[in-house]
Amino acid sequence: MDIFSKNKFLVRIIFILLFLNIISTGYLWFQKREKPDDRQPKKERENSMRALKDKLNLTREQEMAIVSLRQDFVQREESVTKMIKSQRDSMNVVMFHSDSDTSMLKRMAKRVADNEYQLEFLRIDQAQKFKSICTPEQLREFQNLVINIRDIFQPQNQPQDPPQTQPQNPPRKKKD
Repeated sequence: MDIFSKNKFLVRIIFILLFLNIISTGYLWFQKREKPDDRQPKKERENSMRALKDKLNLTREQEMAIVSLRQDFVQREESVTKMIKSQRDSMNVVMFHSDSDTSMLKRMAKRVADNEYQLEFLRIDQAQKFKSICTPEQLREFQNLVINIRDIFQPQNQPQDPPQTQPQNPPRKKKD
């Protein structure tokens, strides 16, 4: 093999490797971009809805109303969450700028806090609508379910029985 054919061979290998690298990077980028940032995978959402339907004995109308309520909540929550993230990013840029204005940072932090507050109102609104969908018996069962779920995921927050105290004897007087 002469030197020119060796160089042609190396150039071809470099182009093939470069092409494969671009293809694999594009594929990974496309996979990451394609997947929506969803709270629960669809299968888990269906399983949780099925469990809720079974535990609460929901009618078909109640089930559809709850699914609609949940979709609406997730959509509204997502838009507020994106806004909060954007505001925090802006605040971080200003915060670490060499001549940042403290009063402007406080206003930006107030807007972030107001939107966090709005998220809590969205949760309250969802709970109110959920209560209007369910019967009193279903709500009692749902409360028990919520407590059980809380205990499973946060066992350190379980209420503990108060320590039992033994009656103490009064202090004894010393004899002279």
